[in-house]
Amino acid sequence: MSRDPSLNGMIYFEAVARHGRVARAADDLKVSSSAVSQQIKLLEEVLGVSLFRRDKRQLSLTLEGEQLFAAATSAFSMLRHARQTISRQRESHQLIIRMMPSFAVRWLGPRLADFIQQNPEWDLRIDASPDPSNFDREVVDFDIRYGPTTWEGLHCELILSDYVMPMCSPAYREQLYQAHGHDERILLSHARLIDSVKAVV
Repeated sequence: MSRDPSLNGMIYFEAVARHGRVARAADDLKVSSSAVSQQIKLLEEVLGVSLFRRDKRQLSLTLEGEQLFAAATSAFSMLRHARQTISRQRESHQLIIRMMPSFAVRWLGPRLADFIQQNPEWDLRIDASPDPSNFDREVVDFDIRYGPTTWEGLHCELILSDYVMPMCSPAYREQLYQAHGHDERILLSHARLIDSVKAVV
């Protein structure tokens, strides 16, 4: 059964291919030249090919070595980018909040500028979605929802209270009264949502 090349072997190979000499690669890696030579030998044994042509003290890549060097360079570049990204995320304060689109636009939007100006170290991301978060499957820190504070399996806190009141034109009210009499309860059965209101705190 074939073995996969070791990570150390790939690191040492990439350094030798880049510098063209074992001694320079060893200096770069802060290890001995014999350790580098041993890793290259093991890597060639695992792959079953020669990676370098040895001409006196100078090394040059074989065709297989060129192919592996191109792949190694690309892979290490991706790893360095991922490391830098993770480092930036660790150093910054990232906060992902999901909420109803209307709430994001009408309530949070006007308040964001002041928060961002006062807290430049925070990386704030708003996910405006009508669908509640699945915290087991999604990367979301907070979900702001409109409704009762009893969500099974979640910790909930009330952040503000909203007031809802019926509204209609006088002409529509008179039309209902003429058709159904002066019973205020008739308004409940004929209520229609016309818009979401702006919450005020």
